[in-house]
Order: sequence, then C-alpha cells, then structure tokens
Amino acid sequence: MSKDEKKNNKKNSIPDEEVNAKEADANTEVTAKEPDSNTAKSNECHTVPEDENISVAEAKMRKQLDEQKDKYVRLYAEYDNYRKRSAKEKTDAYTDAYATAVKAFLPLLDNLERALEYEKDNEGFRMIVKQMNDIFDKLGVKEIDSDGKEFDPNLHNAIIHEDDPEKGENLVLQTLQKGYTMNGKVIRHAMVKVVN
Repeated sequence: MSKDEKKNNKKNSIPDEEVNAKEADANTEVTAKEPDSNTAKSNECHTVPEDENISVAEAKMRKQLDEQKDKYVRLYAEYDNYRKRSAKEKTDAYTDAYATAVKAFLPLLDNLERALEYEKDNEGFRMIVKQMNDIFDKLGVKEIDSDGKEFDPNLHNAIIHEDDPEKGENLVLQTLQKGYTMNGKVIRHAMVKVVN
C-alpha cells in the first residue's frame, strides 16, 4: 500500500472500536426490536387463549347460574306446594275433628226423635229436637233426604233389599236410620231399604 492509499484508508476508515460500538448498537437495536415483535406475537397468542378462557369461564358461569336458578325455581315450587298442602291438611284436620264431634251427637238426636214419636204431645222433646236441628243447621249439618229417591252408594247404605216389580229400579223405599252430610261431606250414611 502506498502512502496515499493509507491516507485515504485512514480518512475513510473508522477505528475498529467505533465500528465495533456501532455494530453493537445496531445489534442491540435489532435485538431490542426482535423481542418487541416476539412479545407482540406472544401477546397475540395469549390474547386469543385469554378470550377463549373468558368465554369458557363465562359459559361455565352461565351454566352454574342456570343450574342455581333451576334449583331455586324447583325449591320455590316445592315450598309453595308444601304451604298449600299444609293449609289443606290443617283445614281437613279441623273439618274432620269438627265432623267427629258432630257425629258423637247424632245418636242422641236419633234417640230424641224416637222419643218424640212416642210422646208427640211432649213439648219439651219437640223443643230439644228443634234446638238440636237448629244447631246442626248452623254447623252446616244437613239430613240426607232418602225416601223415594234413587239409591246412591255415596249417600246410602242398603241394609234390606226387596223385589217389587210394580216399583222402580234402585229406589229407596224406607229410611231406617237418617244419614247426614256436613258441608257437602258425608259424615254418616243413611241406612235404607232398597227395591229391586
């Protein structure tokens, strides 16, 4: 190399330290840029699964919410049915106890009416029977009207059966013991004599 070439090289050449520093800076910039792009790529990769995770978690939460809502609706319906059933049982228990108490007085009324048949002029028996009938009316107790009516097994208990071609089919000929209903419910069936 000639002196001129060396001069030109010195002018054009950059010391090795500067070149190495510039190369290191460039590499750092490239390296710094590469992680950013990798980070962005990795963030994009994580963003999609995060969205998927959110939608999966949301679906699970909705399913759990629906299950809890279904349990709540069923529990509410069960409680409502329990409340209605309890109210009905309470009313039925009251009505049954009421009917049992009334039933205990029916033989007494039967005996008073029999006594009144023999002592028709006895005003005392008549007044007692009338008073008992008035009390039973207030309590919702009604006598089952049977004579001449069609036999109904829900209201009547056939004790005697008689064949008579001149009379109708399944008719009550005679009431042997009166039957009673209380508020539409039979508390004692009428004992009757039935034809055909």
